[in-house]
Amino acid sequence: MLNMVYTLVIDYILAFSLSFLVSGNNLSANAGAAVGSRSIDYKYALLIALLGYILGLWLQGTYMRANVVSGNVALVAMAVTIVIFIIGEGMRVPMSLTGSLYASLVGATLALGHIMSNAVFVLSYWLSLPIIVMMLSYILYKSLGAFSRMSFRYVGAYRALSIITVFLLSFSFGANNLGLLWALLSFSYRGLLLIIVGSVLGVLLIGWRTLYKLSTSLFTIGPLTSFTVQLFSFVAMETGTIYSVPMPVTVTTSFGLVGVGAAHRFRIINLRYFNELILGFITSIIIGLVFGYILIKII
Repeated sequence: MLNMVYTLVIDYILAFSLSFLVSGNNLSANAGAAVGSRSIDYKYALLIALLGYILGLWLQGTYMRANVVSGNVALVAMAVTIVIFIIGEGMRVPMSLTGSLYASLVGATLALGHIMSNAVFVLSYWLSLPIIVMMLSYILYKSLGAFSRMSFRYVGAYRALSIITVFLLSFSFGANNLGLLWALLSFSYRGLLLIIVGSVLGVLLIGWRTLYKLSTSLFTIGPLTSFTVQLFSFVAMETGTIYSVPMPVTVTTSFGLVGVGAAHRFRIINLRYFNELILGFITSIIIGLVFGYILIKII
């Protein structure tokens, strides 16, 4: 009985830490495009994104029910994910927290002689949907761009739509990424409150820094670009949530930027950083699988 209490306490500590890191580190992916386009000030974007996080987790977090696990699997997966994050920070490689967390779950369940029920579907989704997001972003941007050149009055409309999609994308992020953490706590009420507190602190303590840089000098993109990227990132994230598929928001946002960048002959994006992001995502999955498998075997 005592061991079960200790395990539960450790699970809550790890979930709190991950909700803090996931929320803070992914704030720029949820609202950065709108801030970078000067559609909204970073302070208001922060508040809108935070509201989306909480509402998404509360209203749709249970959609991630296919990721509920038993035993020490959740503890191992969360611990491995934090280790991977620390490694990535030390090596300055952009690791995917959500990708490594799910991969660790798969590795841990494999060590127990079975596999996550949606593992094959998740892998297929990860491989196919970013490409679709990239293509759709390119098509929509080219179509709206040609139409908008006839009149500058549409710029204001795109700014408004960009702000709206900040909320929508953040809502789906809360349901998906934070919902995954809630699933690992078996959707307990205490777990919900813990994740909300961790998310709020993560956004306020570490998330605002990146948004501030975006709003002051890091880069400038147009409102049409931010709207397009955030729209299809939201569609990808929401679709994943409906089917209980964890979806790294940084990956979908980056592929959306690549789609828009293709329309500009890749002048508005840093392809080197994009390559590092993809490498980090793949590395996160591999390390998560291996470490999750090994730790369960040791335990």
